[in-house]
Amino acid sequence: MGLQLILATVVDAQNMLTMQRTCFQKHFERYHDLDSPYNETLEKMLARINFEKGCYYKIVSMNKLVGGVWVFEKEWKVFHIGIIYILPEYQSKGMGQKALEMVENYHTDAKFWELDCPEDLSMNRRCYEKAGYKLTGENRFINENLSLVYYRKEGRVGL
Repeated sequence: MGLQLILATVVDAQNMLTMQRTCFQKHFERYHDLDSPYNETLEKMLARINFEKGCYYKIVSMNKLVGGVWVFEKEWKVFHIGIIYILPEYQSKGMGQKALEMVENYHTDAKFWELDCPEDLSMNRRCYEKAGYKLTGENRFINENLSLVYYRKEGRVGL
C-alpha cells in the first residue's frame, strides 16, 4: 500500500477541494446536507489548511493522491478527525484505517480522539470501529435524511 500522509499547503488547496467534492458528492445527493464537505468553498479549504490548531494531510499511495484527512485539537489534548476521505476507486482497501492510525501516531500527545459519522454509513463505521473507536451514545439529527453518531477513542496519553 505504501501510504504516506503529507501536510497539505495552500498550493494543494484546489486539488484537495476537487477530490473532497468527488468523495462527498454521493453523500450530498443522499443527505441533502447543505453543510456537506461537497459544498465547501476554496476559502474554507484554505482556512483548514492554515488552521493553527490543526493539520490537513494529503493521503498518498504510491505517489498518487488518494484522499485527505483534517485533524484539529478541539480542546486541550482532545483531537477531532474533522474530515477523512478516500477516492472511491481506492476505498475498501484499508487505506482509511491506516490513515487514521498514521494521524494518531503523528499526534502522540492526544488524550482522546473523536469523530462523527452518518449513522447509516456502515462501511465507514466498520473502519472506525476496527481502528478502535467506540460509540459515545451521542447522536445528532441534521435533517430528515441525516443523523450523525459520535465516536471516541483513548489516545496514548490517555492510556
